[in-house]
Amino acid sequence: MKSWPLLVTCCAAWWCVVAVARAEEVAVEVQPLTEGVWLHTSWQTVAVFGRVQSNGLIVREGDHLVVVDTAWGAAPSRALLAWIDRELKLPVARLLVTHFHDDRLGGWEVFAERGVRIVASEQTVALGKVTPTAAFEVYRLQPGERKRSGALEIFYPGPAHAPDNVVVWIPAGRVLAGGCAVRAAASAGLGNLSDASVAEWGASMRRVIQAYPTAQLVLPGHGDRGGPELLQHTVDLAEAARRAPPPSAPAAPARQ
Repeated sequence: MKSWPLLVTCCAAWWCVVAVARAEEVAVEVQPLTEGVWLHTSWQTVAVFGRVQSNGLIVREGDHLVVVDTAWGAAPSRALLAWIDRELKLPVARLLVTHFHDDRLGGWEVFAERGVRIVASEQTVALGKVTPTAAFEVYRLQPGERKRSGALEIFYPGPAHAPDNVVVWIPAGRVLAGGCAVRAAASAGLGNLSDASVAEWGASMRRVIQAYPTAQLVLPGHGDRGGPELLQHTVDLAEAARRAPPPSAPAAPARQ
């Protein structure tokens, strides 16, 4: 079996920065955000967008851990779980999935093999074409509704990047995992719109702003973390996209 070398280990304390694994197609990194909360980052090469960074979280909840979103595929998710075993030495109890795209759901089977509970909405399961196993905890929320999951909270703001996108609130650190519904500060547009509801995106983000006025750290699905200003930035991008005129149809060729 091929081993994945540990790239960087600064210290053994919770606040160290650790790069997890790197081997051909596998690239996963972990770094701390606040005490008991770590950012996991993975990458994939995507047509049109190139090499794309994807963010998720690891959250300590007493004597176990909760992971928010997979590490974008089976191999990266295995690398992430291997790092958790080696460095944190705590079991993963739940995986919270924020929507059905592969950067959030891809690799869920790796977690299920380990006995991890997969927490996902009915919409996510249906859109992801997943047949739920006994590992799944499936729930249903209407726009503006929330659900407790241990010490964390899942909030469905309504359609935005995808019909099923939810955000996850970690009260202890005032951390909001926005998934792909939230855009990074460097983003000048809304990104992948293949399943987006541009007309509703702004209203959905306003529900998030109203629901979590005390958020201090906001994690977008892609790009650098920031503060609550990322939520308003996303509203502004969504409203600009909603008001933009539709693209012109190509001109008909001139008759010869």
